[in-house]
Amino acid sequence: MNNFKHVILTRYNLGLYDRPGAEEWMKHRYPFFELTRDSILSQEGEFEWWISMDTRTPLRWINNIWTDNRIHLIPYHPKEFRSAGWTITTRMDNDDIYLPGAIKAIQDAFVEKEMIIDIRYYQMRDGELYTSERSMPNSPFLSLIENGANKTCYARPHSKMLQDFNGKFASEEPLALMMVHDMNMGNRITGRRIK
Repeated sequence: MNNFKHVILTRYNLGLYDRPGAEEWMKHRYPFFELTRDSILSQEGEFEWWISMDTRTPLRWINNIWTDNRIHLIPYHPKEFRSAGWTITTRMDNDDIYLPGAIKAIQDAFVEKEMIIDIRYYQMRDGELYTSERSMPNSPFLSLIENGANKTCYARPHSKMLQDFNGKFASEEPLALMMVHDMNMGNRITGRRIK
């Protein structure tokens, strides 16, 4: 039994239905999400997965996404989280993938100290694999350890979390895969192509 609660937080489609093209976006993104879901639900360790979804999301999409009792659909984006005791909150985009052992490595790195735990990752675009070359623990995959959980891993942009917390990597080897694609313009290749 862990002496902490671990919650993975994913923003799925909040505000999507405020603009045109929502259905096309959902059709494009859902196959990526299926890979994300499979990669998370196959992980070792106890955790909950909170997915932030627009309340106007059609039921057919809700039924496809809500497939496991560890998944909790919520209608807001949690920047704060109240809990008695230690909590790990972990960022996970709805189109990225955990490699085997990712959750275990995060949980094994837990200490009773408010801090960031990060994992290294690969990037993939058009079937080609790249390193991520991020030397500081400030990636989009980071986790935040808090006591009482006044803040979550989304308290600030991930690249600025080290301004408030110390951080460390959970392992030296990459444990996640960032998908870079045409509808994910915020991400760009930052590393070297792996031959």
